[in-house]
Amino acid sequence: MSAFIPPIPSDAAVRLNYHDGMFLTAQNMTLEQNYFSNWIKLQNQCLYTPGVLNGFDVVLQNNTLVVAPGVGFDSSGDFLVFPGTSGNMVPAATNQGDSYGLYAVYPPTPNVSTDTLDQAAVLQSASLTYPPSNSIILATVTMDSANPGIIKSIVDSRVAVTSRLPAELGKMAVIQSGLAQGLDGARHGSITFDTRTLLKVGDRVSQRVFYLAAQGPAFNVPPSVNATVVGSFPYAVSVSNVGTSQFTLDLVAIETRATSEPSAQVNWLALSNSSTLENA
Repeated sequence: MSAFIPPIPSDAAVRLNYHDGMFLTAQNMTLEQNYFSNWIKLQNQCLYTPGVLNGFDVVLQNNTLVVAPGVGFDSSGDFLVFPGTSGNMVPAATNQGDSYGLYAVYPPTPNVSTDTLDQAAVLQSASLTYPPSNSIILATVTMDSANPGIIKSIVDSRVAVTSRLPAELGKMAVIQSGLAQGLDGARHGSITFDTRTLLKVGDRVSQRVFYLAAQGPAFNVPPSVNATVVGSFPYAVSVSNVGTSQFTLDLVAIETRATSEPSAQVNWLALSNSSTLENA
């Protein structure tokens, strides 16, 4: 995408104002903790894509998933820390269908004692279509249809954290009286396709892509869009329905699939067909 703009809370920059004679309560100290925590999360969102920084290897032992210690970021900027000294063994999930995901999740309800609060990441099995909030995927698990409750195989589905630097200062659309003003420049990004249904030649999957996170117009006239598939397995990619706000990507299998890779990445680039914007 163009410039990545995370949601910024209106009170993100509000901190405690210390002064002589101030009586500090637990509520005051929590506010101060939240101030620094929110700044770190916002910084993580702006600097990095969600994914694994290190570790989180998953192995299958005796029908149990065993996860190594690891660290990463989720899409909210939460720092996922998994010491792996406990809670690192996950049994087969019998209620998630033939295929599901194993995720590292920032705890929605931290483990609280009288004086401490444990915010270490936890492991959770969940649907590949509807992953848990504040999570990153670690592995894709396939069950043995001939032997209920038995894990047939696992696929490493970790995605590495990448830097959002250098910064991209894209121009956002300014809408006035129905007219878009100040829209120009190039836009680019990457899309991850779920390729598990692309099993034979001609199988196709489509995805709508917006140039801007806000999904508003990015160009005053439809741009030229190019797309490239990243990876070793051959797919054909085509672009259609190109508009000023969005376009459609189609990924097509051109060989019978002989790999268990569950996804493919497509990089795209949109170039303006107009150097100036004329007001209507």
